[in-house]
Amino acid sequence: MCPIMSLIATILFKDTKDFPTWVQTWAMNFPMAILYQMFYCGPLVRLIFRTIFREKK
Repeated sequence: MCPIMSLIATILFKDTKDFPTWVQTWAMNFPMAILYQMFYCGPLVRLIFRTIFREKK
């Protein structure tokens, strides 16, 4: 998802729309995206699905 969103941001918001600009945008977005996934979004989704789909006893 990070590469696609970086491509969209490069096309919409950057002055130069070439491959190196996209790589730079992706490299700047990736650390925040991976931390967001590991520490916020992933645990929250696991908690929600664990609550919805409890094992039957």
